[in-house]
Amino acid sequence: MKRDWARLIAVIGALIVVQSVLWECVRMKPTNNYFIEPWSYRGFESVHGVVVAVIGIALLATVLVVAGNFNTTSQNSIILVGAMVVVGWLIALVFTGGEDVTVDGSSIVGFLLSAGIAMTIQHSVRRMVESGRMSGGERLLKLLSGATGSLILVITIFVVSFVLGLILGDETTIPAHLAVLIVLLVMGVLMSVMKTASMSANRMLLAMAVVAGSAIGFSGAAMRSTLTRFQLETDPFIPGEYRDTQVTWGYFLANIGVALVFIGAVMLWARRRDIVSAQQRAAKQREAAEESARELAAAVG
Repeated sequence: MKRDWARLIAVIGALIVVQSVLWECVRMKPTNNYFIEPWSYRGFESVHGVVVAVIGIALLATVLVVAGNFNTTSQNSIILVGAMVVVGWLIALVFTGGEDVTVDGSSIVGFLLSAGIAMTIQHSVRRMVESGRMSGGERLLKLLSGATGSLILVITIFVVSFVLGLILGDETTIPAHLAVLIVLLVMGVLMSVMKTASMSANRMLLAMAVVAGSAIGFSGAAMRSTLTRFQLETDPFIPGEYRDTQVTWGYFLANIGVALVFIGAVMLWARRRDIVSAQQRAAKQREAAEESARELAAAVG
C-alpha cells in the first residue's frame, strides 16, 4: 500500500510539537546548577509550554482535516479557512487574556497588514475580472500581470498604509486577541480570493504553519524570563540572571516539529495542485468534446 508521506510527515511534526512540552525547555548554565532553584523546568510547568501543546494539537487537527476527503470542493476549502481563523483567534483569546498591543501605520505589523489588504484587493479584482463581473477584462488582466501588476501592488500597499496611518494615528492600543483576529482575517480572505478557491485551505495551512512557527520561535525569550520569575518566587534573595538562562531540547523539538508540519503542508499543497490541475484539464477536454459534438450535430442536421 502506498504511503501518504505528506500527511505522515505533517502529523509526525504536529505530534513532536505536542510532546515537546514533556521535555526540559529552559535551564540555567551548568555553573549555576547548585546555587539557584529551580535551575530548569519542563514545558508543561509553564503557560508557554501549554500554549505550545495547544498549537500542536490545533496543527494536528488541521492537517488531518485538510489532508482528508472533506477538502475536495471550493466551498469546503473556504469553510476550513474560516475554521482555522476561528481556532487561531480562540487560542489567542484564551492565552493572551487582557494583554494589549500597540499598533501604528508605520510599524512592521502595520506594513504587513497593509501588504495583506493590498494583495487581497488585487486578487479580488482579478477574480472579479476572470468571472466576468467587471468589464474590460483583458485590459485589466494585462495591467494586473507582470511588472505592471507588481508596480500597482506596491502603490496599493503605500496607499493602504497611508490610510491605516490616518486611522490608527501615531499609536493605537488594542487587545492582543483582536490584533490576532484582524491578521488572521486578512490572511484568510487573501487565501480565499486567490486563484483556485479549492486550494484555499492548503494555502491557509501553509500560512498557519508559518504563524505557529513564529509564535513558538519568539517564545524562547519569554520562556527564559519565566525561569528567572520562578526563581524569584522561590527565593527572592538569590534569583538568577536572564543572561545565564538557555533554551534546551523541548524548545528545539517544538521548532523542529513545526518545520516538519510546514514541509508536509508544502507536499499536501503540491499534491492538491496536481489534482486540481488534472481536474481542470479534464473539464476543458470534456467541454471541447461537447462543443465538437454540438457542432457535428448541427452540421448533420
